[in-house]
Amino acid sequence: QDIVHAGLTAEYHDLEARGKPGTLFGGMDTVVTAPFLGGNPETQAPSHQRALSNTTTPSRIEAQREAEKTGEILAVPEIPAVDISNFGGGALDSHQALNPTESGAQGDAKKSYYFPPDPDMPSWRPMSMNWWYITILICIAFGLAGLQEYICQISMRKANENQGLIEFKDPKEIPTIQYFTWKYAPTMILVSYGILWQISDFEVKRLEPYYQLSKKTGATAEESLNMDYLTFFSYLTPIKAIRYQQWAVTLSSLSTLIAGSLVPVLQSASVEMYPKKSERVEGRMKYVRIDPPWSRTVTAALCFVGICGIILLFQLRRKSGLLSDPKGIAGIAAMATRSHILSDFNGLDTANHNKIHKQLKNRRYILHKSSLWQGEYIKHTAADHKSDQKRPENPHPLMLRLKAGVPYIIFLLVFAGFIPICMFVEGANIITEKLPWFLTAVATIIKLIWSTLDCDVRMIEPFYILSRRHASPRTLTLDYTGTVPGWLPIKAAINRHYLVALVGLGAVLTEVLTVCVSSFSVDGKKFISGKGDELDDDESQGDSRDNSGETFKSFWVSFGLALGILLYLFLIACLVYLKRRHKFLPRQPGTIASVLAFIHQSKMLVDFVNTETFNSKQMTQYLERLPKTYALGWFSGRDGEDHCGVDEEEILAEYQHGVDWTKSRLLGGHIGTWEHY
Repeated sequence: QDIVHAGLTAEYHDLEARGKPGTLFGGMDTVVTAPFLGGNPETQAPSHQRALSNTTTPSRIEAQREAEKTGEILAVPEIPAVDISNFGGGALDSHQALNPTESGAQGDAKKSYYFPPDPDMPSWRPMSMNWWYITILICIAFGLAGLQEYICQISMRKANENQGLIEFKDPKEIPTIQYFTWKYAPTMILVSYGILWQISDFEVKRLEPYYQLSKKTGATAEESLNMDYLTFFSYLTPIKAIRYQQWAVTLSSLSTLIAGSLVPVLQSASVEMYPKKSERVEGRMKYVRIDPPWSRTVTAALCFVGICGIILLFQLRRKSGLLSDPKGIAGIAAMATRSHILSDFNGLDTANHNKIHKQLKNRRYILHKSSLWQGEYIKHTAADHKSDQKRPENPHPLMLRLKAGVPYIIFLLVFAGFIPICMFVEGANIITEKLPWFLTAVATIIKLIWSTLDCDVRMIEPFYILSRRHASPRTLTLDYTGTVPGWLPIKAAINRHYLVALVGLGAVLTEVLTVCVSSFSVDGKKFISGKGDELDDDESQGDSRDNSGETFKSFWVSFGLALGILLYLFLIACLVYLKRRHKFLPRQPGTIASVLAFIHQSKMLVDFVNTETFNSKQMTQYLERLPKTYALGWFSGRDGEDHCGVDEEEILAEYQHGVDWTKSRLLGGHIGTWEHY
């Protein structure tokens, strides 16, 4: 029975190796095989092994030149090592001889693939990565920097004349437009500018693996197929990008962090009211001025963002190799039907990221004519020291686990409690008086962490739907990761993905929270009706409501919004961990490699042949014409074996984390054998 099974398996691999145009792996028909590739055979063969010699072996450089010269894809096998110790007969395993997938790399030649340049390499990119969009961001950065310095100069000149940008005796005297311009407009403008950078940053991080794959010789799996920036904490992304020398991600993430998080905090600290609280006298003039040191820091930060944008503009001159947006599972599946790249994922159905990387680390991969291909086989890589790093075993991103969720929820509650304490408890508001930017900084931290949670919920939503069985074809093209933040709640609500919509709305509200808390530097007791003008014996006139920078209405609107938003975030966070904390995936699906491992034996791949040129809309329409539904679980693959991943219905069983369904299933070949009795 084992011999028959091995023979059938060998026949299956032989059939898939004969790729024909218009069929699965049909691109292999265009590959030309060249002589063995390698160095000195004597130095390559380990002890008790003898490598076959070949005097006409071309070098890697020569192989690449030959591919460029002929315009054909060149496959060059490595010199195979033949283990002569097995020639005695005792160690030869007939089962391994008949089953090429189990004999492994030791007896088979490892092929390197070399590709000619694509004269018509496509370069699709989203709107937020186009030159004109980045140019607008650059102009805004330098424009805001110039405006900040201009206002600072005016403020300094007026200060010398004992005046201010805004002058008042009572905040109620300030015209509404001036008051809004002072209290809310700067933070709103800077937060909105940060959102514009965030839109671009999402796309840069999402598409960077494809830019790496579209390089002349491709990229290692560590730099491309296994790269995941979206579920990584945003404030650590620049460090990771620098480590891999992926400068576009470095620049976009730095610009986003500075523009969306640092600059609003600095700007909040740069606006001050004079005289100081202890020196204010009711009925006398108060002034709004700009503090020069803080203002110059804001200007410098904005100039740095502008410079990063200029360099990013040059970095984005690269070609992506994409014809359209590779959205969802379908986008990746369509690019994996022409070559044998899926053969590298054998045995990785439920593998974690560390095991996937270990299996892929000795090969480069390339995006050629909108299809993913194996590239050069490499025995040693410069990134080998990185490949042994421990990857998370948990199938959920960190922010979807209780170990991160519970502290974050507690943090939200503590901050929600701290605001009224700071406003209404005697002496507690000294924190906001001495550090007027403190609450804005805390709100920014909440925003950054929520943004990570938002990305994680977006990413796993299609897989959650698939895990519930009989998902519509639209699920395969569903991809929220690149959706504009403001549009996400609406889009998700239209699709009836209400949890995604609620979390996306929370991301918008965190921006509002940053604006609201920027004005909390007053004594809240003075804004209780009837107590605005009452002073205790130990209070100076500076403690009067009229000597603060807030009106009765502005204080309570900001206070109510801040607490309401924090309550909303608390409730939605609890709902997320209630609905999504259970494990319904073998591993995190945030990388191209993870998705390929899910589909490498799927029968549905046949439907994706010749679809690599489809855009997302065309792909969705094409799939919806097929009378099929899809699921995540255990299914019978194209090789006749049981696999775990995504495939068309009907599948064999749902996925249960930690349970190997194949071990509980009795196959026909097992009947009558002693070990399965």
